[in-house]
Amino acid sequence: MAIRHYWSMAAAAVGFRLVLVLFGGDLHLASRPEVSTPLTSIRRLAEGYWLKQASMSPYSGSMYHGSPLLLSVLGPLTNKSLIFVAVDFIAAMLIRATGRKLQIARNRSLKSLDLTEAVSNSVNVSAGDIASLIYLWNPWAIVTCVGSCTSPVENLMVVIIIYGACSRLAPLAAFGYVMATHLSLYPAILIVPDIRYFFAEVFDFFRSFFLIVFNMNIIFMVLPLAIRLKHRPCFLAFVYTGIVAMLKSYPSVGDSALYLGLLGLFANELAEMHFTFFLFFGYIGVSLLSPVMHNLWIWRGTGNANFYFATGLAYTCLQTVLVIESSA
Repeated sequence: MAIRHYWSMAAAAVGFRLVLVLFGGDLHLASRPEVSTPLTSIRRLAEGYWLKQASMSPYSGSMYHGSPLLLSVLGPLTNKSLIFVAVDFIAAMLIRATGRKLQIARNRSLKSLDLTEAVSNSVNVSAGDIASLIYLWNPWAIVTCVGSCTSPVENLMVVIIIYGACSRLAPLAAFGYVMATHLSLYPAILIVPDIRYFFAEVFDFFRSFFLIVFNMNIIFMVLPLAIRLKHRPCFLAFVYTGIVAMLKSYPSVGDSALYLGLLGLFANELAEMHFTFFLFFGYIGVSLLSPVMHNLWIWRGTGNANFYFATGLAYTCLQTVLVIESSA
């Protein structure tokens, strides 16, 4: 059953983004470390594109660290922030289509098991509609879009993988996989800066060893999770996106916006998940405290790095609890 007034709510979300993009220049979201990182900054991309146009290598210094493909494709469009609104909308529509595919597959499986009555009696609120609206109205997805960083493009490629796999469109899934790994493979196999900071300060002599071990941590999780969730491949993809958001280098709110949107695809299965109240208000608290602690540390000088570090640690713990509880 589709959500009433779905298109009105979706259009309102897009309109809200357009208003912020056109008239929200004073928000300075592109300079926020929670939104834009050295790997996703559109400002760094613009600088790298300028260096390329001047026949200089954009990688010769420390300004640009992103994909050369993004440099060629998005470089000429760095002044057109509306493209990120379109990217977000396309991602939401693909999430919606993925939810419908999953619902059809679920009903087909129930009917094959002679559970027709269960299909008719189940609450068939469209998970795809819920998931797409969560993604469109997620504050983190909105600030990522308005902040003009490349995270929406990376998220779109991941969504294309999931949609292509659920639709059994192998070329589309392969295209999304190639593009996603090209854009974000390097940060996906690195550990979070919090743990890196810990080992740099406490175990400096063994720093290289610990970084190698913990950077491989994400690889160690792939096979056990694949075995545990082999009967739920789409849910496994959601768990992987959550783990990548926790373990990647230079994490941003755009990473969380992706897996929180995908979480809506399983709204019916996770309706009785534990700690939802704690997680909901925990995410709100972290969202409010992070800019405050950063301001106290960087601008006012009344705090130190541990203030901001503690917020990041709480953020990681919330993600860990969410992934564990949803997978239990």
